[in-house]
Order: sequence, then structure tokens, then C-alpha cells
Amino acid sequence: MMKNISLPGPFGELHGAVHECRNEKNRRKVLIMAHGFRGSMEGGGRAALLAEEISENIATVVRFNFTWCTMLRNQVAELKTVIDYARETLQPEKLFLLGRSFGGATCIITACGDNTYRPDGLVLWSAPNSLKSTFAQVMGEQGFQDAISGKDIVIDDERGRDVIPASFVSDLLQYDLGKLLRNWRQGPLLIIHGEKDCIVSPDQAKTNFDLAGGDKELHYMKDDDHHLALRWQEAGELVKRWLASNS
Repeated sequence: MMKNISLPGPFGELHGAVHECRNEKNRRKVLIMAHGFRGSMEGGGRAALLAEEISENIATVVRFNFTWCTMLRNQVAELKTVIDYARETLQPEKLFLLGRSFGGATCIITACGDNTYRPDGLVLWSAPNSLKSTFAQVMGEQGFQDAISGKDIVIDDERGRDVIPASFVSDLLQYDLGKLLRNWRQGPLLIIHGEKDCIVSPDQAKTNFDLAGGDKELHYMKDDDHHLALRWQEAGELVKRWLASNS
């Protein structure tokens, strides 16, 4: 059963959805999903579908929307708000985080930077290790350098037109994801990445894998891109099997 939720967030109201696990004995195993840059909790319908499949028997799932194009530090604060909500309302026996792309960076910072918000397990889906090289790819090298110089950047594409303030880039450059991942010394970690990802280069997934400890897995999706357009169902099956075996 899915229900929509609205939470008072640190920068305004946060909207989301809770998919309660139909299997009562697994209801207090909770997965929180964090979407990527300029994305949404729907994930083009794929995130919602995966949440429904997971909630059939494996775990309760929480999806939510970050404030649009907000800075990374703000996303971390918003994710912590959702974790607080889940702990208070759903009272999880085990809590897992799944971050897609920029949401993966948010999950790394949240999970590895503060023991208060450390989950029982972590899924990194097309997640970066180097925010600098990733956003140089997203914005273009010149656009990225312009942002470092203090200029706002306009991204105009099939997703719409967004003005990204220079402060967005200066903020994300404060974070060293690799250094943070070294703090992940125990607990299950699942890394999924497209073999031909041209936004977050595939080598970044291997770097994340090498830096982290714990019971870890790395799966490259053959011939697939950043959005796992070809093998998203296969990736979803990996997530479901991993959750079931670690819950």
C-alpha cells in the first residue's frame, strides 16, 4: 500500500511516498531512496515501480523529492529529515539507503560523515566518486570553470531550463567522497554502474568499491549508460536480492 506524505523540511515542505511492505514481518525493514540531480522520486516511473516490487515482500520503501537543484549540503539536511521521519514513524529494525547518481553522493555524505545517520546498508546506483569531474561533464568544462569563477550556469535541455548558481559548485567542491567512503568499514554495500556511463565514468564505481570496506559488491551493467536504460530491471533485481539477503 502506498501513501503520500508531506514533511516539514529544513528549507520548505518535502513531498514523498511510503510503500508499506505487504509482508508484515518485513514491514520494519526500511529502504529510503534518494534521486539524482534534476531528477525526481518517480525516476521516470522506474523508481516507483521498483519501490512497489520491493514492498510486495522485502521491505517498506520511502521515496521523496529533494528541493529542486538545491545545494549538496541542503540535500544532506533533507535526507536526514527523511531518515528522522522514518525512524520516528516506521521504527525500522533495519534501515537502508539507496542513492541514484547525485543522490548517491548525498547518501555517502550522510552515511559516512555522521554515525547518527549511518544506515545498516547502502546502495550506490550510478554514483560518483569525483564530484569535480562529474559536474565538469554535466555542465561542460567551460561552464564548470565559469561556475568556479562565480558565474551562474544555465542548463537548457530536454529536462527543461535551470539556472544553477555558482554557489552550487563551490558547495559540492567542499566534499571528498573518497575520504568519506573510507569510513564505511562494515555493513553491506551494493554498487551498480553502467559499463558505458559517460556522465559518471565507470572507473569511479571501482574507486568507490576499492575505498569502502564491509561486505561489498560491484556490478557493472553491460553496455549500459548512466540511466541504466537497457538493464534497469536487471539492476532492480540485484537490489531486491541484496535487500532480501541483508534484511
